[in-house]
Amino acid sequence: MNKKLQKLLTVVASCGFALSLAQNHQETIKKYLNDDKSLRSMANELKDFEILNVDPSASLKSDVVVVQQKINGLPLYNKVSTLLIKEGKITYASMGFANQLKISGIPDHKVSLSPEKAFRSFAESSNLKTPEIYHLDGTDRKESSERNMVQSKLFYFLSEDDQMHLAYQLVFDQAETSNMIEAIVDAHTAEVLHVENKTISETFDHNMFEHHDEADHGQKTVAYPMLPKKQNFVLAPPANATYNVFALPVDSPLFGSRSIVSNPWDITASPQGWHSNGTTSYTISRGNNVYAYTDLNNSNSVGATANGGSTRNFDFPLDINQLHTSYTSAAITNLFYANNMMHDIFYKYGFTESARNFQTNNFGKGGSGNDAVLAEARDGSTASKPTFNNANFNSPADGKAPRMQMYLWDPKVINGVIVSAPSDLTALKPNTRYTSTGLGPQLTVAGITGDVKVATPLDGCTALTNTNLSGKIAMMQRGTCDFAVKVKNAQAAGAKAVLFYNAPNSPNFGTFGAPDASVNIPSVLIQNGDGITLKNKLDQNINVNIALKRDPSTFIHMDASLDNGIIAHEYAHGISNRLTGTGSSCLSYDVDNEQMGEGWSDFFALMTTMKPTDNATISRGIGLFAAGQEVGDGGIRPAKYSTDFSVNNYTYGRTNGMKVNAKDMFENPITKAHVHSIGFVWATMLWDLHWKYVEKYGFSNDLSNTSSGSSKVLQLVMDALKLQPCNPTFVQGRNAILAADQAKTGGVDKCMIWKAFAKRGLGVNAAPGKLKGQWSGADHAAPDLNDQVEDFTVPAECNTAAKSALPEAGTSSKNNASIYPNPAKNEIFIDANAKGSGFVKIYDISGKLVKEDKVSLSEKSGVNISNLADGVYVVKVQGLGIDLKEKIIVRK
Repeated sequence: MNKKLQKLLTVVASCGFALSLAQNHQETIKKYLNDDKSLRSMANELKDFEILNVDPSASLKSDVVVVQQKINGLPLYNKVSTLLIKEGKITYASMGFANQLKISGIPDHKVSLSPEKAFRSFAESSNLKTPEIYHLDGTDRKESSERNMVQSKLFYFLSEDDQMHLAYQLVFDQAETSNMIEAIVDAHTAEVLHVENKTISETFDHNMFEHHDEADHGQKTVAYPMLPKKQNFVLAPPANATYNVFALPVDSPLFGSRSIVSNPWDITASPQGWHSNGTTSYTISRGNNVYAYTDLNNSNSVGATANGGSTRNFDFPLDINQLHTSYTSAAITNLFYANNMMHDIFYKYGFTESARNFQTNNFGKGGSGNDAVLAEARDGSTASKPTFNNANFNSPADGKAPRMQMYLWDPKVINGVIVSAPSDLTALKPNTRYTSTGLGPQLTVAGITGDVKVATPLDGCTALTNTNLSGKIAMMQRGTCDFAVKVKNAQAAGAKAVLFYNAPNSPNFGTFGAPDASVNIPSVLIQNGDGITLKNKLDQNINVNIALKRDPSTFIHMDASLDNGIIAHEYAHGISNRLTGTGSSCLSYDVDNEQMGEGWSDFFALMTTMKPTDNATISRGIGLFAAGQEVGDGGIRPAKYSTDFSVNNYTYGRTNGMKVNAKDMFENPITKAHVHSIGFVWATMLWDLHWKYVEKYGFSNDLSNTSSGSSKVLQLVMDALKLQPCNPTFVQGRNAILAADQAKTGGVDKCMIWKAFAKRGLGVNAAPGKLKGQWSGADHAAPDLNDQVEDFTVPAECNTAAKSALPEAGTSSKNNASIYPNPAKNEIFIDANAKGSGFVKIYDISGKLVKEDKVSLSEKSGVNISNLADGVYVVKVQGLGIDLKEKIIVRK
């Protein structure tokens, strides 16, 4: 039989089987919607649905079924529900349908405008540049370009004021930017109902990742992506290949050396190895799961690839102390390897074809193919607009290829200060890692040369009294006032540039405040030691002459393609997006300020880079190599990941106020949720949960060891991603994890999970409040970012175990003894009215002794608790004639 025909018949047969199974599910779901007590008040017209995806979960031993709510035959935007179906019964339901709509308020499903007119209306109202270059999908254009295509889909859209609109969803890449725009436009009135930049860009902060969320591009997900258990695919053995890479779990060059690995793929996840898609066998960094190459001009086109030759030997030289251009093939190879490893590792945990994973050929196992990861190394650095210090992952709907963009990062050391006099300091190479403070013009290759004069006053915070600064470079010490104030004072005194040096206790670099248009001279910052060396010469009346330059051609950049932690983080954005709800548009910071995507990404990066010697006492930072930090440094998050509250005391309540000023896709100022910090709190909770599982089931950094606590918690989190609703809150994310444990084990670890979350303020009574995540204008009050309520209690059924760990709170043997205030902040007082001295012991909610102190019982005594995180504690006071136990709440 013709091979193509045979393949076609196989697919047709599988679709027929899947359709039959889905029809069975359809009847089960219809019955559930009609019979469930909680849904009886829901109008029948709101119970129409279509099945978007069926994933037969091996872990949960059930089918995870995602259904889309429909009205008048059209989908209702992002109103989806996830159901767990086992043997024809629904065992869990995460309902996301709109169930309180007035049918009379739903507009007619016949449109008044074409999608072209809707787009023109949006373009005009938003002042979109060059709108004529865009074209709607399906239009006949000879110049048709994927990049300038606008995908359109007709939806019902429920606005913030609970009004229903018939609307077009328009999604497109904005030309000459990295923005992916989603606009919702009323199909009757052309009113723009919603606009969102699906690219989370952290350009205001060098030390952040970004990721792209892409809405459904109008491509219908394969509705029933399942196959019969018996399959007749005959696959050839994969060709051999070797790679010289930073082999996982090595995080980056900071944590280990490269090694040669041979045929590292998992044959179940990658049955043709990493270089064949079942049709074509490649000898370059391309295969069924990943296509890795450079994209130096940010054109989303293929540049250089790594070529292993006929033997597929990807062994290339690498010296990270040389210019990055000397090791391009080595960097691409590592990027290809790390992406493939993420594919194979997480395939084992349920990120399979039917779960909408990333593969060109799905080998008849379900889902939509043609969506291998496009992994672009050294993206977006052009001479006219260089882009550094970032990474992103664009995750569209199943069947459309995602794009990972990895950037170069600022060098660990940048010497932007060249000393020409005095002669004994010409070898001094001050680290000016950020060779501009962001105030005034950027330094150039030619630079600025001049004599240095110390400013008076040295901090530069008031008008300078120097008479010798005209045409000179003013030297100032950091601190006391804003950089802009200092530079403007030097500028007023005639200086042509400013050289800042750190005060003794200043952070090494850090941020420099907002740009100021009135500043027209450049400024740089060097560290304290180098600054003192130069100032000592000036204090001795010795002339100091320097040049301030920025010459990127000499920079030894850090290449993110060598940082497995960052690659894992970005790939994980694709996992969390594809597994949640619709698989493409259900993790949006704009409508969900508790979007935990950054948290899952950090957690997966931590899990895949654990060393065999790791334990719960070891703190972990994220992004150290790319950020130019050292082993043991803090990384790029608010704190290190640690179960120890003295290292990381972040709780759910700390998400209040996590906002940041930014700009929207049209450069308008906005205030939005600080997704990386919020995600950090979620990842902290998952990291705590991991070590509780390890405590019970054991540790293994080998994630193929599925019996370890490490593997069990990773599986739990993956299962929960599939069960949670569209745009989940922290509370819903926690509930999905509890539901996954219930489905898999019958709730064996229920109380352990509750205690881990309650420890970080996500207890029984925790509440998310409102969820809007973006406002027009800078410094907005952003009320929805300040209404989260934390709680440290666990369900009553879990209290027995808690009591066995905690000393029971009771009353003193003396009725007038007391501990106050309660709640407390930084100090508590013991008023015992007893004799002599005694001991105070403080226990956290898990029963761990966190503080012990000796106090006087004959007078009021204070105990410093400033190092304790927010939460519930038991204070025990013992001494002659007193045995006092009381619960207190610490609230900073």
